Amino acid sequence: MFWRLTLREIAVILEGEAGRVRRGQNDRAWLAWHVEALARSKKLPKLKDMMHDAPQKRARRQTVEEQIAIAHRWTAAVTKH
Repeated sequence: MFWRLTLREIAVILEGEAGRVRRGQNDRAWLAWHVEALARSKKLPKLKDMMHDAPQKRARRQTVEEQIAIAHRWTAAVTKH
């Protein structure tokens, strides 16, 4: 098959392979970092909380009054001279 490919097709294949290798290295680095971080933690999180499909806790929705108060504080902080 190699001899039937153009140089452009070979370059595309090599770029794809290089991307696969980079992703694999990044995945392993991510895993190693998190293993060490968990080893250093005092309290291990529950496994179900770490799983991809774990239900996420929803924060309480802000009221309109809370949003307006935050906007006032932000405006005051930004416009200070």
